[in-house]
Amino acid sequence: MRAIAEDIGTVGWSVSAVLGDEIAPPWAYTIGLWLSHQGPELTMFGLPVEHMTVILNSVGERIANGAVIEAGDELDGICACSLAIRPVRSRWRSTTLFTVSDRYYGYVRPPSLQVVWPDRKGRYPGDPGFQLRYEGRQPMLWLPREDNPPGVWTRIDQLC
Repeated sequence: MRAIAEDIGTVGWSVSAVLGDEIAPPWAYTIGLWLSHQGPELTMFGLPVEHMTVILNSVGERIANGAVIEAGDELDGICACSLAIRPVRSRWRSTTLFTVSDRYYGYVRPPSLQVVWPDRKGRYPGDPGFQLRYEGRQPMLWLPREDNPPGVWTRIDQLC
């Protein structure tokens, strides 16, 4: 927690990452954007941690510089593809996905947005024709848990 507090004190936010393993793909999320810049916290899933960290820091810099990032936005100029911004339903915030954030903020659950990457044809999870080989790498946190396909993300509390 000391390193996170130091990051927040220095840059305004920190990125916490879970490396992933044979059970679940990696994921990462910010801590401190809400506190330092009154922006939403950000989360991302299914890419290498290094890539997600760069992407979340890039979006975080936009927020720190005054950009308003909202659900429904598409962001360009961060990586080779457009990124979709989706809301995170509050019930997902009470899962073990955000353990470090929960420890930092305590009982406060800041607003969060999910940064979603497309398949190679520009379709996002939940879109018709989304490539099957990418299925399950990103939960659809904008949907209720019970509306997500059964898998690691709907069972995350039992696995962690």
